[in-house]
Amino acid sequence: MGLNSILVAVDPSKKSVKALEFSFKLLRGNKNARLYILNAVNPMLLRVSGDAPQAGIMVVERQEEELEEAKKLVKKAVAHAKANGILNVEGIVREQDPVKAIIQAADRIKPDLIILGNRGRSFRRGIFFGSVSQRVSADSPVSVLIVK
Repeated sequence: MGLNSILVAVDPSKKSVKALEFSFKLLRGNKNARLYILNAVNPMLLRVSGDAPQAGIMVVERQEEELEEAKKLVKKAVAHAKANGILNVEGIVREQDPVKAIIQAADRIKPDLIILGNRGRSFRRGIFFGSVSQRVSADSPVSVLIVK
């Protein structure tokens, strides 16, 4: 049984690049394989007070900058995948919690595997703050591979 589709979540970290490149190894040689590359930007809550209405504008501008950076990151990852012989690649950018974005994409796409990079959080920190990889692994409808 070979892999026909993989969803890989990317961010600017080195572990994310390793996860992306691992997906190339798994799909190499399969001309029908599909690779989905996803980045999610957490939406920011807008709070505008009567004393500082410009504060809300700064948050909106920062959110737009983060979305543009996410689009650039995904576009670069898609180009990298194509340069490595993966012909069927789709980039996805979502403005939502990364865990929800990954799980919803997996529900829609139905990949054979989700690949994530391990950000290197300690077990204790992961328990208190939660890690994306731990939460995705717990809630995913498909197998999850965490690349170190």
